[in-house]
Amino acid sequence: MMTDPIRFYSKIAAYHELSNFAPFGFEADGVYWPTVEHYFQAQKFPGAVSAAYREKIRAAKTPKEAKALGRTRNIAIRPDWEEVRDGVMLAALRKKFAAGELRELLRATGDRPLVEASPFDSYWGCGRSERGKNRLGELLMQVRSELNGDVARE
Repeated sequence: MMTDPIRFYSKIAAYHELSNFAPFGFEADGVYWPTVEHYFQAQKFPGAVSAAYREKIRAAKTPKEAKALGRTRNIAIRPDWEEVRDGVMLAALRKKFAAGELRELLRATGDRPLVEASPFDSYWGCGRSERGKNRLGELLMQVRSELNGDVARE
């Protein structure tokens, strides 16, 4: 029997903590990132030349602002972004859910499918068609399996 999926997206819905916009930060690369979204968007701009822009994204007041800054193409993004973005997201999720209440929240989802119910994103979410890739949900389920000891980290 398939268990009902947990759908998350909005900050007012249940399980909003699973969203990349949820205000749960973590430390990476020697600095504090306010949300997964801040970290993820900043990683599009590696190297010393882009350090100031990464910091601008990290310091953005909201995850929405960080996303907008990350979407600019006035500054070139890393050429391998399409290949590395899932790994960047996985690393951020591992940090976010490494300890405390968030770790327990994710583990408590059991074996239920996790679906980012974004009508706007058919790569990270399910999209308007409900047939999107749901990569965020898949990566969260991978982190949950790792936390539960079901699978080894890659």
